[in-house]
Amino acid sequence: MKTNTRLPISLPDNSLNSESLRKAEPVGGPFTVTATLVSIDDILDWQEGRCNFDYGYYRFIDNPTLCQIQEGLQTYYQVRHCLLYTSFKTAAMELLDYLLLTKPQMRIKVVCDLEENSLASLEHSYPGLYTSVSIVSPSNASELFPLSNAKDEILVINVQHPLSFLKAHSDFLQSAKAARIPILVASEKFPEKMRKGPTEPETLHPLVNYWIFPLQDKVHPVTGGVILSKLDRQMTELKELRKQRGPILSSRDAAYFLGQIDAPRNNHGEQVIRRLCDLENAQHGFLFSSGMGAITTILSLLRSPGKVQIIVVGLLYTDTYALMTYAKQRIGRVENVFLGVEELDQLPDVINEQTAAIITETMTNPLSDVPDLETITHIAKQHHVPVIVDNTLATPVNCKPLDLGADYVIHSTTKYFNGKNNHGGGAILLNDTQVAEKIRKYQEQWGNVLSSLESVVLWKNLHDFEERMQLFQKNAIQIAEFLEQHPGVEKVYCPWLPSHRSYQAAQKILTGPGSVISFTLKQPGLEGLRLFYDAPLDHILKAPSLGSNQTILCPYTLLAHYHEPDDALAELELSRYLIRISVGCEMEIKPVMDSLDQALRATLT
Repeated sequence: MKTNTRLPISLPDNSLNSESLRKAEPVGGPFTVTATLVSIDDILDWQEGRCNFDYGYYRFIDNPTLCQIQEGLQTYYQVRHCLLYTSFKTAAMELLDYLLLTKPQMRIKVVCDLEENSLASLEHSYPGLYTSVSIVSPSNASELFPLSNAKDEILVINVQHPLSFLKAHSDFLQSAKAARIPILVASEKFPEKMRKGPTEPETLHPLVNYWIFPLQDKVHPVTGGVILSKLDRQMTELKELRKQRGPILSSRDAAYFLGQIDAPRNNHGEQVIRRLCDLENAQHGFLFSSGMGAITTILSLLRSPGKVQIIVVGLLYTDTYALMTYAKQRIGRVENVFLGVEELDQLPDVINEQTAAIITETMTNPLSDVPDLETITHIAKQHHVPVIVDNTLATPVNCKPLDLGADYVIHSTTKYFNGKNNHGGGAILLNDTQVAEKIRKYQEQWGNVLSSLESVVLWKNLHDFEERMQLFQKNAIQIAEFLEQHPGVEKVYCPWLPSHRSYQAAQKILTGPGSVISFTLKQPGLEGLRLFYDAPLDHILKAPSLGSNQTILCPYTLLAHYHEPDDALAELELSRYLIRISVGCEMEIKPVMDSLDQALRATLT
């Protein structure tokens, strides 16, 4: 057992010993947000479940620091599953939100004896979605359940001494368990241990389905949240939702709790917000643990039972689509309408009184389509519908959506703003003071904010953002023109090429191309892709992500849409063997072109 000064328990040092674990080279140091995937077989083995990686894209593969805490807590409390979140409140919200999938009109019963109840604002978080939230003291707990009508009820125990409460109310809890009522303990501190006997393992109470508690340091404002459970299916599904929605604990915060690093003296969050607001001409800004965390928040706030339709223009980021599918399951009666960037003439006809928002991207990922934002915002304002724009790929150097009439701008700060593959975060930027106050309260209620440790890294790397973008774009134009002329390339997707279908829109909306380019090979199929990707590709990182200062490349569809059938890919106009390259800001781009040329020529033999 390794003694730890920042966790109130000692954890066994049992991290990362799975036989199926495969080494991957971290790209941005120990707190990397991605890692190299050397061969196509690495990707196929991972997608087919034949291996896991020790490092990878941070929302999909937990950093070793997270694994050490999760595996340690699993061993310590004798449970099969542990998930880490940005805060205690976020963990509680994500779990209750997940349970809402199976209990769409759930009645939440909270037993609480705390003066400051972290869950007191629960009924205001999803207006109209909960039938009721009842909060009672422990002495009145037995009044909560007419058990004959309990199939849509959830019991949350939020008391100072959970094990004492569980022992005192064991008969009542047994009845709740028999009625299949999920029992959650939301403990404001590390859970007390229960010892069954001198030789039996320490464990959590057998009647509890989920135990939620905080990671919190008394000296520095570093926080986290934990969910423990023995339920296999539910925790596996919850982990998948955490990947999509993005409220995962920062690897730096995990390292801090493990005593591996110290916290900085200052939180640079406010400085980062002011800088991003200046770049986007915004009055208000908010930072999140990921770009998907930002998107999740704004969609949650804009949707309501009377406003259930979201209109999508263009091909959105894969996890944004997944998030919308999840919302349809959760809320019910949700309508997602999808339009291509060339179908804006249909936009007035699909807007109705239930339209909550229109969402698009200034440049879509990975095909680089460019929607006419001026047309979209003009139509939206006529119908009083807000417009959300993900500006990650274009960046404010090339487009300022708020100036074009958009209402909310989203960024993954992980990408161009940071550039070094060593930070994860997201942002919402806006001018509406009333909505800004709603976002502020939402973050305060549920704790999905950017770690102070992450804000320090982002602030440091933001200083030369504009200068780096000039190099990004200069290099990207050269790479795009090179690829379009190469005999090994079938098609190139870059909006700065006259051959791209969004060329005219790009000239109207953007001042530059960004640096994300996609292409397909003349040599078709998996074998052609293997010949290209398995080549050395010196001077290029083989890894998923974009906005990296160093040129980075991946087989996009195999990573993002591996399990999609051919007809679904055809509808999205995606080749299964599409390659995406995010050109870096190298001072000399010729070595990158030489590497591409060598790999492309391997496909021509």
